[in-house]
Amino acid sequence: MQYLRKLKKLFLYAGVGKEEYDALCASIHEENWVLLNVFSQLAGIVYFLLFIASLRSSDFASVNARTYLMCGIVMVAIFFIAHFYVPEHPSLVMGLVYLFEIILYVFSINISMLHADKPAVSAVAFLLVSPLLFYDRPVRLSALIVADVAAVSLLVVRYKQPDVAEADVWNMVTFGIVAVATTLFIMKIKIRALAQSRQIEHLCQADLLTGTKNRNHYEKQLQKYPGMCTSNLVCVYGDVNGLHEVNNLQGHQAGDRMLCDVAAAIQERFGSEHTYRIGGDEFVAFQMDARPEEVASKIERMNAELAGEGYHVSFGSAIREKEKGPINMDELVKEAEERMFLAKREFYRQPEHNRRKR
Repeated sequence: MQYLRKLKKLFLYAGVGKEEYDALCASIHEENWVLLNVFSQLAGIVYFLLFIASLRSSDFASVNARTYLMCGIVMVAIFFIAHFYVPEHPSLVMGLVYLFEIILYVFSINISMLHADKPAVSAVAFLLVSPLLFYDRPVRLSALIVADVAAVSLLVVRYKQPDVAEADVWNMVTFGIVAVATTLFIMKIKIRALAQSRQIEHLCQADLLTGTKNRNHYEKQLQKYPGMCTSNLVCVYGDVNGLHEVNNLQGHQAGDRMLCDVAAAIQERFGSEHTYRIGGDEFVAFQMDARPEEVASKIERMNAELAGEGYHVSFGSAIREKEKGPINMDELVKEAEERMFLAKREFYRQPEHNRRKR
């Protein structure tokens, strides 16, 4: 039973856990999109070069001219759809990947079936190589391999000479098993490498204490936000009041817990992808295309919730309308910070908080 569970895990999730694989799906689609752009462009160029060469040839290549042309046209179409349309519709990536794979298999079958007295060398070659080009669940790639083996076997038995057909069937079955085993092994390595790469990337971007994005990532992403919004962009700047006092009176564990609770509250309202810890007790969050009253309501509810836990955070927010001109991110953040300082001064003017004045 344990062996079967491991085998199931290998076929379904390339050896990693289901949750880990599901978390990698967005990265898998992203990697496949990049590979699809490269391979479809390269394949299109190769097919058209072969087509041009076949027009000047009087031997075997001339017979393949139509196949080269049709495959070249499909590959160019895949490239343009992937390059210009997929960024807005990322769900199309895997469909284009399968179309690419199927075109390669159909091409290899067509070439292999042109001569009844010659072995299906092309079909075997593409059978081994095609499944290794992209990232996917091994079970799906294995299903494609089995389908290709079955299709080639049926065609050669029907249309090729008996001795050649028998050799082709044995070759397809044998190399099909090799292709499945190779796909399982290579995909396991690729998925694990991708998982490690994303883990390293996460560690470079994340604040390890609070789980928010860190200042380094904030600096990299800041100037990208104007392009992420359609109508407006809101910056929320928060500063935790009394962290120094909590550390001194209750210990650093209590201070760390306070920062984590504040970070969780901000991420809950504004999303973990757009929340940053940019200083010891300072947080910045961004929200695209939001109504000012909606942001104000979120801040008010968040302050009430944190106050109920004994925490006090000074927030300031600023908004820029995109239709009024280019958004200057430095000015937007500075305005939100200045309003945060006004809220902080107001907080410390209250008699019950005078003892916390820094």
